[in-house]
Amino acid sequence: MKIRALIAAGAAAAVVAPASAQTFDFESLVHGEIVSNQFAPDLTISGININRSFDIVAAFDTGLIGTADPDLEGPPWAGGNLAVDDDNVALGKALIIAEINTGAGDGVLDNPDDEGRRAAGSITFAFNRDIDLFGFDIIDIEGVVVEGSSLDFFDDGVLVASVDFNDFVDAGSIFFDASIVFGNNHANRFSPITAAQLGGSFDEVTLNLGGSGAIDNLVIPAPGAAALFAAGLLTAARRRRA
Repeated sequence: MKIRALIAAGAAAAVVAPASAQTFDFESLVHGEIVSNQFAPDLTISGININRSFDIVAAFDTGLIGTADPDLEGPPWAGGNLAVDDDNVALGKALIIAEINTGAGDGVLDNPDDEGRRAAGSITFAFNRDIDLFGFDIIDIEGVVVEGSSLDFFDDGVLVASVDFNDFVDAGSIFFDASIVFGNNHANRFSPITAAQLGGSFDEVTLNLGGSGAIDNLVIPAPGAAALFAAGLLTAARRRRA
């Protein structure tokens, strides 16, 4: 379902970054490493390539040059909100749907490249607990109208909500962000999507890639962060009453 009903002020109020967040930046991986359960039990990663006989999610080192896909190399980035003036952000390792499986036998692809066909497939992030916030970075989404990328949020296998990437550049959407610019070799950081916006918490997120692209820096609440936040509100309320 598409979610467009809340006003921008309400959406902004709902986006509360936790004081203690858990970030998966994938820097422990090597270029080309095939990804599955390296981050278990907190996170398990799987993928589907709808164009190949194999389904591989792999790490891509965006800081390298001369790779199989220069569109994922940076900084400098050609555009996007991570390519602003001197704040051109280095992202390091990101995750791709692999187009070629050469070298897969030893767990590290020889020359990793992202699937370039449209559509490419999907990457699923399964968490070991319910979460209420999900932030991320995206590289090289080349025009959302053509590529049709989206995010699906699930709880216990039931779809909670879907967010189309068009929503991030649609001024009428609660997910609109004027700083996001899609394009070739563009890098963008997305404000965390919350359970309040989606209508419920979730334990699994699927990124559907309509074409080439990579994802990095998954941000979720740290374990116990929600309870700590609620306890802080309760303490503050008690102090006000006192």
